[in-house]
Amino acid sequence: MVAEPRRQRSTLLRGAELLNDPLLNKGTAFSRAERQALGLESLLPWQVESIEAQVERCRLAFDAMGSDLERYAYLQTLRERNVTLFHRFLADHIELAMPIVYTPTVGQAIQHFSHTYRSPSQGIYLAAPQQDRLEELLAQACGDHSPDLLLVTDAQGILGIGDQGVGGIQICQGKLAVYTLCAGLDPARGLPVMLDVGTDRPELLADPCYPGLRQSRLQGEAYTAFLDRFITAVQRVCPGALVHWEDFGAAHARPVLEAYRHRVPSFNDDIQGTSSVAAAAILAGLRGLGKQLADQQIVIFGAGSAGCGIAERLWRLLQRAGLSAAEAADRLWLIDRDGLILANTPGLSGGAGPFAKSPERLAARFGATAPADGPGPGLLAVVEAVRPGVLIGTSTAAGAFDQAVVEALCGGGARPIVLPLSNPTHLAEITPENLLHWSQGRALVATGSPFAPVVCSGGAGQPIERVIGQCNNCFVFPGLGYGAVAVGATEVSDTMIDASIEALARVIPAASDPEAPLMPPLSAVQVVSRAVAEAVAIAAVQEGLARYVTTPEAARSRLDAARWTPVYAELLASEEPPAAH
Repeated sequence: MVAEPRRQRSTLLRGAELLNDPLLNKGTAFSRAERQALGLESLLPWQVESIEAQVERCRLAFDAMGSDLERYAYLQTLRERNVTLFHRFLADHIELAMPIVYTPTVGQAIQHFSHTYRSPSQGIYLAAPQQDRLEELLAQACGDHSPDLLLVTDAQGILGIGDQGVGGIQICQGKLAVYTLCAGLDPARGLPVMLDVGTDRPELLADPCYPGLRQSRLQGEAYTAFLDRFITAVQRVCPGALVHWEDFGAAHARPVLEAYRHRVPSFNDDIQGTSSVAAAAILAGLRGLGKQLADQQIVIFGAGSAGCGIAERLWRLLQRAGLSAAEAADRLWLIDRDGLILANTPGLSGGAGPFAKSPERLAARFGATAPADGPGPGLLAVVEAVRPGVLIGTSTAAGAFDQAVVEALCGGGARPIVLPLSNPTHLAEITPENLLHWSQGRALVATGSPFAPVVCSGGAGQPIERVIGQCNNCFVFPGLGYGAVAVGATEVSDTMIDASIEALARVIPAASDPEAPLMPPLSAVQVVSRAVAEAVAIAAVQEGLARYVTTPEAARSRLDAARWTPVYAELLASEEPPAAH
């Protein structure tokens, strides 16, 4: 990665204090003049090194480690010591580092958090017993510079591994690293926030090393009151900051988003980010196949936050394609572990409600086999009856898309789009190898976690290697959040999200060749993020939601001006308090 040198900066810090500031530390890259002026000469080895030499040393250490968890710990330590070098390493080695700082390795790291925690962890923890002081504590964490983006979790629904207590702070750290890597968010302008409302995981409550609040999770009005006090604190301490909601449990994710999305600019990545990436993959795949979205039946296996979010996004896109709300809902079939979501399904959630099938609709599709009451038809029965062109998995039910399901999907030579999105890897509904083998290479596939390429039958019966695109939220949320922050969006609107989907769909290789990947390569993520950010920023301007700019040209200029690059600034010794950074 090549970038222009950053401007000079002044600091009051000297010696070890400066080396302990991860935002200013340069290690062996401090020049002779800086070492002398800042009291560093005896604290560093003689050689003055370039950042490129430092990155190479990091790569050698990274490669020599025996496990991905070791690599994760190494990169965490690097970030805690030298933020610029950490991000430069990520930028220069995206495909090596992304699966470590983000999915799938971050999930493993979170599960070990109680036994690996060390301070400082570069995140803030706001616990339920402190709720009367949230404004004070948030101000304490922000210091003299208010963040532009808060990445917030209560850690009830971490990836596919559920309630992880305060270990969830690491998903926030990972996603902020991705924001910087992909879109150029200044790492000093992002804040990871753990809302510690307790945990319901017995192993954590019983673990003497667990560092979080050892009590059951707040529920009902107590939970709502805590969230409301938190948002009030954000409005007062960080006015205008974007809130990125992350990995809330299914019971809370949607209510929290709906309660606060108009009070503060905010979005939920599990609901809106996942749905955007999936929608872009579907649009691109259908274009490559010469098909229209409005003609498809779509089955979603897994009716939690992610599954319902995808259904809602596709419902909106189907209506934009010309269908009525009822016609669009009729194309979407949601299944949970107990079967197809029906109008009389007990405990039917608001997110799944619009897509629940009536007895009349069920009878029309399934005929005499439709159940009169009780659970709805299962996955195989739905696939056989509906013949979907798109099958999506958000269930965390490993292996749910078995050979019978795939063969039913591909009946009559059909070429379905299949998105097994559950992660980590071992929770995927199907492996690409099995899918392409059982479909005889006809299926188009993108996954939630990374998979190796698969050799399968090509269009002429010859073996070809199919690269498996990762339907990774990193292709949307960094550009979406950065674009909103750069122009000072007062809200993250559905129109802005639609713009991000279309920007991504345009650059997916399968849009022009169905044998090509159904997602761009990770190496292209910075280019993709820029396209997404520009589309989002311009949409905000056009809707009158941008505080800082009023024209598309000004929006593009803001994106360029706000972008941070991992290049060391020249540090000058100051006797006066430096400007806030």
